[in-house]
Amino acid sequence: MTDRDRKHFVSKYGPWALVAGGALGLGEAWCNELAARGLNIISLDRQKEPLAKQAEQLEKDYGVEVLSIDCDLTDSDILNKIKEQTAHLEVGMMVFSAAMETDPEIVHSHPFHEGSLDFHANLIDINIKAVCGFTYHFGKLMKERQRGGIVLVSSGADGQGDPFVAHYGASKAYQTVLAEGLWFEMRPHNVDVIAAPLGLTRTTALDNFPDAKALGGGILEADVVVREIIENLGKEPQIIPGKKNRMGQFILRKLVGKKKAIEMMADIHLDNFMPDLPQYKIYRK
Repeated sequence: MTDRDRKHFVSKYGPWALVAGGALGLGEAWCNELAARGLNIISLDRQKEPLAKQAEQLEKDYGVEVLSIDCDLTDSDILNKIKEQTAHLEVGMMVFSAAMETDPEIVHSHPFHEGSLDFHANLIDINIKAVCGFTYHFGKLMKERQRGGIVLVSSGADGQGDPFVAHYGASKAYQTVLAEGLWFEMRPHNVDVIAAPLGLTRTTALDNFPDAKALGGGILEADVVVREIIENLGKEPQIIPGKKNRMGQFILRKLVGKKKAIEMMADIHLDNFMPDLPQYKIYRK
């Protein structure tokens, strides 16, 4: 990236970028890439030690300022707390990369009713309420300044019913549709919005799934995903990173029909992310 390109990026999306879920995995890759492009970083996460290490690393490697905020995105008052701590900063880029997928008491993919109701409520708090609140607050400020960028990191689970992560897929569909609508609304105000439904990406969350390593080359690296999203920011309302992922989604959404698409998604979870337990045999062919 040339100095000229970096200056242009900062003038459009700087001086501060806020990354929700920024300390590890995909969020960490976002922080690294945006810092490399000259933006100061606000990293939100509930992982205290990784946040501290990250701040030191970003300041050392890229010479940027870093504000680390240890927080729980399920907190009912989270938006007001973040607004208070960032009120003195001009946030020109907002990336929502945090997410809940499966009940932490279960870890692997599981039927809807195996997850606790508290888990489902927390999923709504993060994947919907926090996304709405952050997008509303920071997007409104960007609109007033007539510049900025918003990235909602969604999931390929958004395109059809996704058995064994059904609620997660539903919440990700919300994020995708919200970003696509705002892509049009915010365009006259020089604010770029993009939905990024991900396929399999190497993150700390993926490491928790039992057989994820067996997927091998089918997993995209986080830094590759981030760069592809940035390359399409301001150009498209949505980008599915990775050619194989785009082809897979094309097949699911356009070629095989809804029933078969749902069955195919179920097979992916059963074959790769669910242990061979007796209660799951009823789902296997």
